[in-house]
Amino acid sequence: MTTILASTLSDTPVMGSDGTEIGTVHNITMNVETGELQRLLVTPTIDNVRRFDTNDDGKIIVPASCMSDIDDYLIVDLTRR
Repeated sequence: MTTILASTLSDTPVMGSDGTEIGTVHNITMNVETGELQRLLVTPTIDNVRRFDTNDDGKIIVPASCMSDIDDYLIVDLTRR
């Protein structure tokens, strides 16, 4: 995956590896000791979010291990879930 500043991820569109538009990046969680990205919170733009874990506010939780690439969209590899 390309190295980018975490601050540039806000409002980035998120797409599944199957081409489904999932939502936009709302927030990120990082390990403060290592700087490693742990997960994203995504504001959903799809109605059926049941295939994803969500928090109490309905944001989709995407583990860093599922992120596969970023360009115009942040791509989430749905087979890694």
